[in-house]
Amino acid sequence: EEMLLPEATPNATRYVRAIAGRAVSTALAGPAGPVHLNFPFREPLIPAEPETTSQENSKATVRVSRARRRPRGEDLEPLAAELALAPKGLILCGPLDNPEFSSAVTDLAHTLHWPILADVLSQVRTGPQNNDSLIDNFDAFLRHKPTAESLAPDVVLRFGATPVSKPLGQYLEANAQSRQIVIAEDDTWLDPQQTATDFLFADPAELCLSLGDALLAAPISDNPKRREWLGAWQEARRLTETALAEAFKPANQMSEPTVIHRLAGLLPENAVVFAGNSMPVRDLDSFFPAGKVPIRFMANRGGSGIDGVVSSALGAAAATQQPSVLVIGDISLYHDSNGLLAAQRFGDSINATIVVINNDGGGIFSFLPQVEQPEHFEELFGTPHGLEFHHLAAMYGLSHEITKTASSFDAAVAKSLAQPGVSLVEVRTDRDLNLKAHAELWQQVADSLNAATLATGKA
Repeated sequence: EEMLLPEATPNATRYVRAIAGRAVSTALAGPAGPVHLNFPFREPLIPAEPETTSQENSKATVRVSRARRRPRGEDLEPLAAELALAPKGLILCGPLDNPEFSSAVTDLAHTLHWPILADVLSQVRTGPQNNDSLIDNFDAFLRHKPTAESLAPDVVLRFGATPVSKPLGQYLEANAQSRQIVIAEDDTWLDPQQTATDFLFADPAELCLSLGDALLAAPISDNPKRREWLGAWQEARRLTETALAEAFKPANQMSEPTVIHRLAGLLPENAVVFAGNSMPVRDLDSFFPAGKVPIRFMANRGGSGIDGVVSSALGAAAATQQPSVLVIGDISLYHDSNGLLAAQRFGDSINATIVVINNDGGGIFSFLPQVEQPEHFEELFGTPHGLEFHHLAAMYGLSHEITKTASSFDAAVAKSLAQPGVSLVEVRTDRDLNLKAHAELWQQVADSLNAATLATGKA
């Protein structure tokens, strides 16, 4: 939107307030996000003497109200009756930021006796509502083909945006024959796999509450298949959790997955974790465990890539006024290093820890087919930079610490969380070793699932 040249006339003031109201309304509407305004200025780029405006002209001229889509319970009774008869159901929670949703969806899952697959950005994975229905490490065990094939659903309720996990997306595609019902709070078509059979446009929390009420009129029978279905997901989760815990046992061994595993035990209640794109958000989804301590997760997902991640994370820390941790890759930090100027401007009014995983390049490309083209891989995709981030920290007056062991990482993050200001905690890793570390983790999970299958005699 184009703004006027700056002037303080009544008409100009009314125009500015109208555009401001529209901008705020657009930013809050679905899909919520930033808006763009162009501000022209006359030379010599200084304001003219303001004119006195009347009291009437100083009032806001635009008020925007937005009603939530609340489905009526009676309208959902046919769907509730169908779900009550479906023992092999699944609730999928993708990225979503709705304070009322987590408790509403866990109550619905408890009523249906269905598992919940909670993406790390769904805000469902952590908090007091957490119960045995919640499955947090599905990204690991859905990579195991026999397990994924054994967990074919009849019905899937899908909430939120596209999940981070690629194995989960492949699982939905492999089960395209199931009924997949997408619940969206606006008219966004949230179906990248093209597997949806139904769309319900409603507020997600209200939909869960109304559907729960409708299920009271469609009693769910104590079906052994329903208990077996939920139990199978819980067992896959338990075996995966045990395998990962064993893999993370070596006391001071550090890797990129270890960063996430250890970070989960350091965060205070209501902390904010901002995930960088590429590997950080994927590792958070794979390795951040479920828990009762409420943690809020944020990320710039979508077309933004690595643009503005530092600026967004520091802005979130300032807005929430909660201890915040940004987990970011070295290329992303370099790309938005000028965002660190906010650390100086905010000073001690925020508490933010920047955990930079420095593998000297673009680590995610080691997981992609490009890695099979070694002749040009480093120049075009690996893009090593050789930068020393302690110079960047010094430039902006940040404390900086390179951590080489798990114990030193714990100490550095705990120290930063306990004091105001912004600190930079650097973890140096190797891209080739990181690829190997992930492969070994997936193999340990697969070995655990295979052993359980042999022990029970199940195919």
